Amino acid sequence: MKKNINLIIIAVLAIAVIVETIIIASGRAHMIPKLENGEEAIIELKDGTKYSANEIWNEIKISNGLSNLLNKIDSKILDEEYKDSEADTKTYVQTAELSIKAQYKDKDGNYDEQALNDALQNYGYNSLDAYLATVKSNYLTNKAATDYAKTLISDSDIKAYYKTDIRPDLTGVHILVKPTATDDASLAAAKTKAENIISEINKKVKSGTKIEDAFKAYDEDSDDATLYQDLGTFNYTDMVEDFSKAAYNLKAGEMSKTPVKTSYGYHVILITKVGEKKSLDDAKEEIISALAEKKVTDDSTISVTAMDKLREKYGMKIIDSELNERYKRYINYQLNQKNNK
Repeated sequence: MKKNINLIIIAVLAIAVIVETIIIASGRAHMIPKLENGEEAIIELKDGTKYSANEIWNEIKISNGLSNLLNKIDSKILDEEYKDSEADTKTYVQTAELSIKAQYKDKDGNYDEQALNDALQNYGYNSLDAYLATVKSNYLTNKAATDYAKTLISDSDIKAYYKTDIRPDLTGVHILVKPTATDDASLAAAKTKAENIISEINKKVKSGTKIEDAFKAYDEDSDDATLYQDLGTFNYTDMVEDFSKAAYNLKAGEMSKTPVKTSYGYHVILITKVGEKKSLDDAKEEIISALAEKKVTDDSTISVTAMDKLREKYGMKIIDSELNERYKRYINYQLNQKNNK
């Protein structure tokens, strides 16, 4: 059974930390002045002006108190909700750490910690740990949003996606002709070379050579400009869009009749095998995940609603009435952003 999380406890703890810190820093733990209303003062000026913990708290909650408290409460909730995925989360954060460190090297190629810290401060992070905490939070928040989005997927959505987007695996090879430059003349030359390869392969096939062998012959002639490659088994999303469109229009044993242009150059494609399309049951989880990720990408309110529901699930109660009202306005504002775009 999940433990209820009471936001007021965090608020009290936050105030307690402020009180303790200021008292210790002032060296006056044995002399806590009182206000006229009897409340203990945590800050006192030379002219006798005093401020209580309540006054400080009221100022905090009006400015950035809500966002700070939500960050703390969400961190606790997400850690609990995804404790079974702790290893995956840790790996994700470690990968992010290695990635950002790799971007900051000194002249000798060694990791430059100071350069990274300077860059992070420009983005509002006071340390690498603070940055990685945000990376973790974003990762788990997106996970929560995706899980919530999955509950919004209907059977009709699944069937429609299966019909149009689930495709059988293909097996094939290709010959890529890479342009030597990006100008029109170089592109035209590469296209012409690819067209000549298609013509040569067709001649060999007509003379009795197996089409696979006709393609394979270019393996020996591969160079920087012309590359033969066995693609193995692949699916639509494994390749760039233009390549996949052309490949999925071919039957087993059929090659592209004209060169297929992509950002890599001009391809001559041969499909050697068309696999069986997965059954709807076998593809269902894959479909739900794909549709959920698309919903999260297309609808920014999904993440807001997902976290709101998680806070409700874990029993978050904002006892401070003013802070509670601010929270409601915050949620409504976030949800209305999509409608205002």
